[in-house]
Amino acid sequence: MATTIKSTDLDFDTIKNNLKIFLAQSPEFSDYNFEASGLSSILDVLAYNTHYNALTANFALNESFLSTAQLRSSVVNLASSLGYSVGSRTASCAVVNMYVVNSLVPESMTLPAGFKFTSTINNKSYTFKTRDTLIATNNGSNQYYFQLGENQNVTLYEGVEQRKIFIAGPANENETYVLPTTNLDLDTVQVRVYADTSTTVYTTYTAIKDVVNINKDSTIFVVKETPNGQYELTFGNGARLGKFPKVGNKIEVLYDQVAGPDANGGRTFTPVNTIFDAANNALTLNVVTVVGSMSGQLKEPIASIRKNAPYLYATQNRMVTAADYSSLVKRKFSNVITDVQSWGGEDNIPPEYGSVFLSILFNTDNLDTQTETKNSIIDIAKNLSVASFNVKFLDPVSTYLELQTRFQWNPNLTGLTQTAIEKLVTSATEKYFNDELTGFDESFRKSNLLTIIDDTDPSILSSRTDVVMQNRFIPESGVVSYSIKFPTSIAIPDDVNYIINSSNFDIPNSTKKAFLRNRLKSSIIEVVDVQTGTNLFDNVGEYDSVSGVLTLSNFTGTLSGNNGYIKITAVPSNQSTLNAVRNNLITFDATASTSTAIITDTL
Repeated sequence: MATTIKSTDLDFDTIKNNLKIFLAQSPEFSDYNFEASGLSSILDVLAYNTHYNALTANFALNESFLSTAQLRSSVVNLASSLGYSVGSRTASCAVVNMYVVNSLVPESMTLPAGFKFTSTINNKSYTFKTRDTLIATNNGSNQYYFQLGENQNVTLYEGVEQRKIFIAGPANENETYVLPTTNLDLDTVQVRVYADTSTTVYTTYTAIKDVVNINKDSTIFVVKETPNGQYELTFGNGARLGKFPKVGNKIEVLYDQVAGPDANGGRTFTPVNTIFDAANNALTLNVVTVVGSMSGQLKEPIASIRKNAPYLYATQNRMVTAADYSSLVKRKFSNVITDVQSWGGEDNIPPEYGSVFLSILFNTDNLDTQTETKNSIIDIAKNLSVASFNVKFLDPVSTYLELQTRFQWNPNLTGLTQTAIEKLVTSATEKYFNDELTGFDESFRKSNLLTIIDDTDPSILSSRTDVVMQNRFIPESGVVSYSIKFPTSIAIPDDVNYIINSSNFDIPNSTKKAFLRNRLKSSIIEVVDVQTGTNLFDNVGEYDSVSGVLTLSNFTGTLSGNNGYIKITAVPSNQSTLNAVRNNLITFDATASTSTAIITDTL
């Protein structure tokens, strides 16, 4: 007799009901009352057992694929099989100037790597230190500013150095060495291999991610996260993948244990160590904070691993496609970069063949750090790119969205006031943007937002929203031509609604205030008097609805009052989905948006 149970019907009630139907097909149970018998309890056990087994199999199957795994240990393991190094915690760092006054006037002074400082953040003390040896020379006033190269702005990193010793075992046993911490910063790991426990001479091993060429003589190591969140150290196999320490070698591992984001926000750094002059007199080390501590991060989140691991696997540690540049830059500079977008010159507007464009979203406003990072990216590209491309950087451009949201609201279904429910909808909208639209290459989807709004409170029965794009520009003295780019196409002109509008600005040599808008049934841009509504200038530019580019020519307006910019708004051709392309970021303008409840008594 064939069973009627389907593999997709795995919930408890369905399983039990299918068992009843199956048994009822037997003559012995054709008119049997299953609910009023002891057999019902047996069916419960069978249904529960089947249900649990189905869930277990489903969970196990999900954990086998990177896109569906939920456990961090599963995601990390799957990413590791692709050769992806999962990001660890990163140390918070601060930029400071440091100097001493030395009356003995030496030729130079040295501040060693590892010189320690303390900073108190939220009533907790954290240790910061230098990672490089700093050199100071007399500035002519017996002041010695410590600097790295020519830069007096030096970086202090939070962290406490840890040391772990292992004795190497046989290579053929694939021995791994566990670092008993979950909070190390992978960028700080140093591995030294000694011939035995008595010698002080060692060979320095290099992290595999920093090596371009690998052969049997390469001294490389790999540190990766384990299922319990700690880290393990492994080496090559002694053949093609580098040397393995010989049996009995002493392996010394140095690394920093860091607090991550908890150490962000430090402003004052007090020296712990002391610096002496040639007469062994203690000198006062003066520390001036340039940028407070920042950039400390937790381990790379699961969503980031899912997104980045396949891309980095595709790069194979070389720069060929535009995506390769993004993947490698993210891996190398994750401590100062929130997100990065790259595209080929053929996709740029206007096209520029032979170039690769990068737009970087930094988590620091320090210009020196940004410049240093960009220079380092160019150096990496010279080593890893397989073709000669010019690397060019474009700053991120924010496109703001103005949303006019209206929703049907039944006050009988909630105890909230109309004002409270409108604030709740505004908060839900802001949360959607903060959660879903925080970086490059992300899309605004109106249907997703409206679903969130409808689920905000049972009293909200339905909702709709009108979307307007907004860009901002600052007019410059002597400049009359501007190109304003929107990330998507703009609605075509019609004879009822204005597609392009702007905020007010001043007309030079006049007391009049004006704004921009398109001519009805035309893409031509006009200058309109705020007070009278009449045209002051008939044609100062036009917009291309397909490319989303608005061009102003002969524009002489200036900023009005305390406004720091002129807003240009445009109605998108498709309000359902807006995709951020190239260096565009999509941001919510809460001040220009509204949430309005329309009262109804329907259910």
